Amino acid sequence: TMAFAHLALEAAGLLHAEGDDKAEKPATIDGIPEWLLGPLLADLTAHEVGHTLGLRHNFKASSVYTFEQVNSPEWKGKRPLAGSVMDYLPLNLALDDQGKLKGDVCMIGVGPYDKWAIEYGYTLGEPAKVLERVAEPELAFATDFDTWGADPRVRRYDFAADTLAFAQSRIELAQKMRGRILDKFVKPGQSWAKARHAYEITLREQSQAVGMMAAWLGGTFAHRDHKGDKGARTPLVAVPVAQQRAALRFVLANACADAAYGLSPELLSHLAAGRWDEDGSAYDVVAFDVHQRVAELQAEALTFVLHPETLARVHDNELLVAASQDAVTLPEVFDAVTDEVWSELGLVPGSEAPVRTGTGFTVRQPALSSLRRNLQREHLDRLADLALQAGSSAAERAMATLARRSLQRIFDAIRARGGKLDAYSEAHLEDAQRRILKILDASYTLNGGRSGNTYYYFGAGREAEVGK
Repeated sequence: TMAFAHLALEAAGLLHAEGDDKAEKPATIDGIPEWLLGPLLADLTAHEVGHTLGLRHNFKASSVYTFEQVNSPEWKGKRPLAGSVMDYLPLNLALDDQGKLKGDVCMIGVGPYDKWAIEYGYTLGEPAKVLERVAEPELAFATDFDTWGADPRVRRYDFAADTLAFAQSRIELAQKMRGRILDKFVKPGQSWAKARHAYEITLREQSQAVGMMAAWLGGTFAHRDHKGDKGARTPLVAVPVAQQRAALRFVLANACADAAYGLSPELLSHLAAGRWDEDGSAYDVVAFDVHQRVAELQAEALTFVLHPETLARVHDNELLVAASQDAVTLPEVFDAVTDEVWSELGLVPGSEAPVRTGTGFTVRQPALSSLRRNLQREHLDRLADLALQAGSSAAERAMATLARRSLQRIFDAIRARGGKLDAYSEAHLEDAQRRILKILDASYTLNGGRSGNTYYYFGAGREAEVGK
């Protein structure tokens, strides 16, 4: 978080300017200006003192105010960024049109939940009277073990009630920073290794934003209100369908598209490594392993969306919402991912389909870029895992059939391709066809039904269809 903040503020020219109108160079500690370090230390101190007073972490506190609220003039310096100082908050780095910080960088003071919890724990009166406020939105609470649950608001380092607005701002900031790495971040006389360090910071921030929003797919808002509480809320509420779909679109757009990574020959040619590592040992790998680094983020995003636990939550939420109402469904998720990952095949009617209609591709300008080919191979791996799983639960059986359906859609679209493609794309698609045929032809048995050992037997009965 601090590395990203340092990079963002330095690239924006704010690191040694914000909060100090009189001096050209404000006081710093280890390169961090006091205007930034002071509030951070105060925030940290308040958090730890909260623990000494008996307060647990509150990882839902960041969800009580909107991103627009906390970055408004009415809020800055007057109200806290979250409902509690006991949350883990990222630094608020929203910039206005002039490149100035719109809101406070971190928590100012303590939040309403903190005051309420202390009132309950130390009151000399009747605690039940204090608890009557339990359903007030600003008093939202969830702690460490809740971060493993289905409520997407309970996460470390997420921010704002409208988390999508925060995640989008982070992506936009990362993109802006990438455009300034070469001319703003690396100063004359400095090693170009600093450019690689800066790009990797933006890549990590991109990964965090994608993971943050993936949690909203299949999510369920959870409340601990008791029956009879004043203003008591329903214990379990499926995340609104519009928010789930927006989250899925965000994940796919910022993990699948080549443009999401801001790469160019000029940038890549400057992502050099220092010849010495931090421990003083020689560093042999100088070139930036761009394909591997991008593939890691792509794989991570597909894991988030197609993980059996995520899909099981989507499946369960279908019953949590009345059949007469709109809901995100498993077929919708499988189709959305497949349509995006294999968009070049024209799976969506009316969409561009270069693999079907285009000609004149070369190995230097392929129909399928190297990043997209890696993504598609990763997607086939995930579909294979889902299609060939043991299917011990109702949700897993639904996932298996839908995974096989997706594989068949991809196979049919590849077979319908027209024209001669480049060698890279042809080889990739032919290999994909062979793999799909083996998966669809596969059979499996469970050893004893209870051992958990699954054996896969692959047949090649339809190999002759490849290339048709």
